Amino acid sequence: MIGSRGNTFRQKRRNSRVTFLVLSLLALVIFLSSRGNDAAFDTSRKQADGIAAKVLTYISLPVRGLENLVSDVRGRFIAHSENERLKAEIARLSDIEARAKVMTIKLSRLENILNVDVGSGIPEQKIAARAVSEIDGPFVRSALINVGHKDGVSEGDAVMTIHGLYGHIVRAGNQSARVLKLEDLNSRIAVMSERTQSRAILVGTNSEIAELAFTSIESDWQDGDKIITSGDDGTLPMGLPVGELQIKENGDLQVILFVNQAFVDWVWVYPYEKMPKPEVDPFEDPEAKEEPAANEALPQ
Repeated sequence: MIGSRGNTFRQKRRNSRVTFLVLSLLALVIFLSSRGNDAAFDTSRKQADGIAAKVLTYISLPVRGLENLVSDVRGRFIAHSENERLKAEIARLSDIEARAKVMTIKLSRLENILNVDVGSGIPEQKIAARAVSEIDGPFVRSALINVGHKDGVSEGDAVMTIHGLYGHIVRAGNQSARVLKLEDLNSRIAVMSERTQSRAILVGTNSEIAELAFTSIESDWQDGDKIITSGDDGTLPMGLPVGELQIKENGDLQVILFVNQAFVDWVWVYPYEKMPKPEVDPFEDPEAKEEPAANEALPQ
């Protein structure tokens, strides 16, 4: 009886080992077959994706066509609205141009009657130039342009961009010139408010925001006023756009410059005929005064 129990135990143990080996071999076979199936599955999946992409492309053609049609209709509607707006703007500007021509004629007649030359302020002649920022120059904020005396450029000429005043010429050579930007600490120009003609001096701060100095107590300044050149310095013409006024909480007047870009490629130089200095009066020139004659009595 004891021997039969021992045989039964050994038989179960042998069967367990055989079962373990069979299951291990089966797992190995499944593992190896799954790796091959993955490669085959990836290939099949890529082929299926390619076929699906082609099918979806043909299916999406009507949808894309409808989207393009809707976009075209929307674009035509926007273009129509913009066209109407531009027509109204042209009509408004045409009226302003007609009024300006009439005022020009009146001003010309008054100049002839009074025998004075008021001038239009902003010069009509413009000289296009390429601007290159100057790094090792004598100023912190300056630029070099590729025009000079041979092109009609001289010291003090205004330099403009499409946005507003960029600076003015401080030194001109034969083929190039140096521009002092408005934001440089050494820049000082005469400006005024376009709304009230209140005068001030625009001072650079080596930043994109300049300051107003030498303002009078009676002057009227408001936040958002457009600042233009006043021409009081006799160097820059009147009416060049400079920036927009911003009043700080402490009452300081700052100007956000219209030209506050770090890099400017193209500019225009406005040759301006500066106000000539008066000729020396010989009666006030000490060197031109005649010495009294020897036999002439001096006044007591």
